Amino acid sequence: MKSLSEIDTTSKRASRAIGYSWGISEEVGKNIRLLEMFGLPGVKNLNDFYKKKKDQQFENLNLISKDNKTAKSEFCPIIAGTSFLDQIKSLENLNEIKFEKIAYPLLFLPFVSRA
Repeated sequence: MKSLSEIDTTSKRASRAIGYSWGISEEVGKNIRLLEMFGLPGVKNLNDFYKKKKDQQFENLNLISKDNKTAKSEFCPIIAGTSFLDQIKSLENLNEIKFEKIAYPLLFLPFVSRA
């Protein structure tokens, strides 16, 4: 079993290795640590997502709106999550925000919980 600090560091490095910026990688590390702290399979989901990301393109959700849909592939949970955190002040007045087709939604959950 790894410590939460090791989970954070390993997740951060894996995110950087797959191509995310250091800032986004930092957020991923915090999120996976949070999931694992509550007994949720954060490391497994991140690993599965990164394996799938090598072969499949995911849609980037850069601007969050009231209704977020895509006709193309699934949304990347990491880009959607960081966009959500970055735009939280402009989203505060919305009573409901809908998301459809987010890949690995468990990876998106910590972004929402931290907002």
